[in-house]
Amino acid sequence: MTSIVETIAQSIKRADRTLFNENYVKQAEAVVEGLRRAGYEVVPLRPPEPLVEYAVENIPFGRLRPSDLIRTLYTTMVSNCRRFTG
Repeated sequence: MTSIVETIAQSIKRADRTLFNENYVKQAEAVVEGLRRAGYEVVPLRPPEPLVEYAVENIPFGRLRPSDLIRTLYTTMVSNCRRFTG
């Protein structure tokens, strides 16, 4: 799987029609960092299996309202995604 930084870098490179080569990875890293500062995280559409296993082991058991369970699951998976995708 291609990292989000590489994906953005390739997109910037394809969009740039100048004669000079730029550091697209540096630009892509800046975009991803800006997204994170704004409260976003870029994650794959399908979670990697190790992340699913991590979430299963770290989601609290017991009686949770469905909305609380979904919020906890979402937060756990998104906030830990980088640990399992690079």
